[in-house]
Amino acid sequence: MNTANHKPGRILGLLFILPFFAYGIGSVLVGSLLESADPLGLVIEHRTRYVAGALLMLLDAVTVVGIGVLFFPIGRRHHPDIALAYVCTRVMEALLLTVGILLLLSILSLGEGAHAPGASGMQELLTLTKLLERGNFWAYQLAMLVLGTGSVAFCVLLFRSGLAPSSLALLGVAGYALLALGCVLELLGLRVSMVLSLPGGLFELVLGGWLMAKGFRPVTRSAEA
Repeated sequence: MNTANHKPGRILGLLFILPFFAYGIGSVLVGSLLESADPLGLVIEHRTRYVAGALLMLLDAVTVVGIGVLFFPIGRRHHPDIALAYVCTRVMEALLLTVGILLLLSILSLGEGAHAPGASGMQELLTLTKLLERGNFWAYQLAMLVLGTGSVAFCVLLFRSGLAPSSLALLGVAGYALLALGCVLELLGLRVSMVLSLPGGLFELVLGGWLMAKGFRPVTRSAEA
């Protein structure tokens, strides 16, 4: 059995699971403060919590680049073009996520200005806060659109190479296609991305667990039966 990809495959499995929880927890920490009636006041009052949430979201952005870089030497043995495109996809995703996170961190400066002695124009600051939040929303949706589009080819590579069970690879194809579709619909004003992202999220969790258990070992179709 070829075990050359066993260790990096296990690391990749961890990297697939880590950002799922890092961004989820981080966005909850940040969002719970921004959804209040006085977001600027709460952001300043709970600065540590807010920054910690943003850093967890940033950890997600760093991790997804690691996924692309670690997979490249494995994927290029089977399809160099797809492997390279996947790295580029992950880098673009990370850059868009980072832009959104920086917009959220900019709200800290607004909070400091709002609570400075003699501060005025609170309504304008709140409006700007909403715009920065909206900017993060657009950056996130575009990042997921890039991820969904680029990762369909990644899953096709997994299917053709036998690096993952065919049923799992096909789940990834469907999941990422639905993720991309959901992002487009979300940007058009239809709030469906959460539902359509579930198959893709399930794929990443299952793939992560499978890789941590077995690594990237070629799977024969007969062995799957």
